[in-house]
Amino acid sequence: MLITGGMVMGGISMVGGFLGGRSSAAAAREQAIAQNKAMMAKYQYDLDMWDMKKQQLQSERSESIDRILTSARNEGKLRAYKDVQALEQYDYNLKIRNEQQTSNEIAFKRSDDIYQDTTDLNGMAARASMDSEIVKLEEIGAESKFDKNESYIEMLQAEGKLRARGASGRSASKNIQATMGDYGRQMAMMNETMESAGRNTRAVLEDIIRDKTSADLTAFASKMLAPGKLPMPIKQQPIPVAEFDLPRLLEDFDFGPMPVKGAMASPGAAAQKAWGSAISGIAGGLGQVAGGALDSYYTQNNKYGYGE
Repeated sequence: MLITGGMVMGGISMVGGFLGGRSSAAAAREQAIAQNKAMMAKYQYDLDMWDMKKQQLQSERSESIDRILTSARNEGKLRAYKDVQALEQYDYNLKIRNEQQTSNEIAFKRSDDIYQDTTDLNGMAARASMDSEIVKLEEIGAESKFDKNESYIEMLQAEGKLRARGASGRSASKNIQATMGDYGRQMAMMNETMESAGRNTRAVLEDIIRDKTSADLTAFASKMLAPGKLPMPIKQQPIPVAEFDLPRLLEDFDFGPMPVKGAMASPGAAAQKAWGSAISGIAGGLGQVAGGALDSYYTQNNKYGYGE
């Protein structure tokens, strides 16, 4: 009876170990499945994220290219506008320069005409003054000649009167000498007057020449300098064309490595592990049952005096 009871208790223990091993295997299998689902979800998330990052990088490159091309177009428009503006400014400055050059040349010609007219007028005034002085001198000379002739005639008349009187001797000679001496003094005075008039005329002529020279110098000082040629305005060179570098093509290494799927857990292996633990427990239980039964058997036999 003891043996039978031990066997019954061992059977119950075996059944419990079997049921516990089955439950542990199912739990291990479900855990493995859940782990695989979580790993696949993470792998799909990483894969979607990698793909989105790749699209984002490609989009950023495309946007950068569009922005650079837009900048290039705007720079081209601005360059063309500035070139046209610079050309218009050059034409405007050129017109101002040409007008100024023409104005300077007209003003110089007018100044030169005034200078020429002034020097001509100075020359005419000088010649008129010199002619007037020369005429005065000639008139003085002519008058001196008339006076000399008149004095000479008077001297001849006086001498004739003296000779007509028939006077002779020392008294008559003295009278004739006195008449000749008076005539000589008159001639000397006339000659001196003529010399003085000549000197005065020469001095006046020199003054006229100096006055003309001074007037010419004053007119020359007031004369405008030759305008020469004004410098041409600087023509702006065309604005250089700027260069723009586009981003390089994207390579595989720009996207980085693709996500790697993690190691998959095997539900069967997990279950087998659980079953291995359960079987070990069952075997231990069976050993314990068998040991208990044998102990009971030996105890029972010894009690009744069966073999040693």
